Formats: sequence, C-alpha cells, structure tokens
Amino acid sequence: MNKRYLNIRINASDINHPNIIDLPNEILLIIFNKLNTVDLLYSLVDINGRFEGLVFDLLLHIRNLDTTCLVMKSYYDRTFPIDNHVLNRICEKILPRIHSKANKLTVEQNSMEYILRTVNYPQLHSLSLVNFQEEILF
Repeated sequence: MNKRYLNIRINASDINHPNIIDLPNEILLIIFNKLNTVDLLYSLVDINGRFEGLVFDLLLHIRNLDTTCLVMKSYYDRTFPIDNHVLNRICEKILPRIHSKANKLTVEQNSMEYILRTVNYPQLHSLSLVNFQEEILF
C-alpha cells in the first residue's frame, strides 16, 4: 500500500540548502490550496505554528469535509481503508478544531463510526455515506 503523506524538511535553512520554510506565506498558501484537504491537515498540523496558522486560515472557508479521500485505491480497483494511525491523528488532533464549521460530511464505511463519535457537528445538515455494503442478516 502506497502512503501519500507529505515529507517536509523543516530544519534551519541556509543559502546553499533552501527549504519550504524559506517561502513567503503567499506561496505556501498557493501550494497548500493544491493539496488534498486531509493530506494537508495530516501532514502540516502540529509541524510548526506558522504552518498550522496558515492551514487553519484556509479551513475557515471549508464547509464540506470529505473524508473519503482517506481511502486508498489500488491499481486493481480495490479500496483499502485509511491507516489507523492517520485516522487517529485526524480524529484526535484535527476534527476537534474544525468540527463546528462543517455543514456537509462525507464518510466511508471503515472510518464512519470513529469520525462521527469523535466530536459533535453542530452545523451539520448533510451526511453522505460512500462505499457502503449492505449487510444481510439471517
């Protein structure tokens, strides 16, 4: 299973080895806007205060939280659930900070229970369920 996490080197920079922290906020926001929301949250929250501030400034405008991008699809059109470590981090560190803004929530079968039980969603008016299989009870 391929992992889709961002690997960002955040050390003190020098002229010979510039890195992402050398970029102005305007450029960082352009880059962040190109990233998947869940990848952005998982990869950049709790990295440093500057990145966290920029990420949550972007999220003030997000009303539709789609967690189905946490599902990995393989070449053979099989779906794999999100890694538990990633799901735990999102539910423990991120959802409590953005839950009050979500109007729409899209979840998939494997992570639905954890995402819905983590926090209340006071502004939620739409819940979409994706990739659910009907269970037949005997």
